[in-house]
Amino acid sequence: MPVTPTKMPLPSRRLLPHTASGAAGFSLIEVMIAMAILATITVLVWGSFQQTFRTRRLIEGNLTRYRAARVAMDRILRDVQMAYLSQNNVPGTEQTARTFFEGQHGPDIDELRFSYFGHQRLYADSKEADTAAVGYFAGRDPDDARRLNLYRKETRRLQAERFENIPGEVELLCDDVVRLEIGYYHPDRKEWLDKWRTTSADGFPNRLPSRVRLRLIVHDENGNEMVFQSETRLAMIQLLDTGPQGQQ
Repeated sequence: MPVTPTKMPLPSRRLLPHTASGAAGFSLIEVMIAMAILATITVLVWGSFQQTFRTRRLIEGNLTRYRAARVAMDRILRDVQMAYLSQNNVPGTEQTARTFFEGQHGPDIDELRFSYFGHQRLYADSKEADTAAVGYFAGRDPDDARRLNLYRKETRRLQAERFENIPGEVELLCDDVVRLEIGYYHPDRKEWLDKWRTTSADGFPNRLPSRVRLRLIVHDENGNEMVFQSETRLAMIQLLDTGPQGQQ
């Protein structure tokens, strides 16, 4: 008879225990150290970003202040270039000159007012002319009385009235001004003067200064002083006589 092989029992599989490295996770101390490192890096990165944003705002603010001061100086110098004097007065109003040039020395901002050829007529048939009076003066900021602003006033035409009494448009030219110094060069004396008045006999009633010099000081974003200086030459310094000529 054939011999039937005896079936041997298969060895049972033994479940090996998990190794310690496969079953263990991060300990609480390791997690806290990782979180502390991550928080430190986040704080450092955020501080760097903050400093970058702060520097950017400061640079942009200073550029804005620089541009405002340069625009203000260019506006004054451009107006001064077109200043003029004339003997063409309205009969009966000879006591009050229609054309003038008055520069006064002030404690903080020197004031200047004069007649010039630079007025622009924007509306047809309006009571305006190419000649007008313009002036620059100081005023306190309406929102912060500690700040001093520079204002510009321009009339629509010349009138035989005091400049303060002539209606005109007032605009803010530059804010937070520390100082505005205006100098007037006398070509005969070869010296700079701090005032010039054509409306008084002891001044210079028949001529204008040949050059005008500006020195403007404003505050930047940090409260430091920014200094700007420039000068210009006047086109017409002699008195214009446009009245009727006498018979010879």
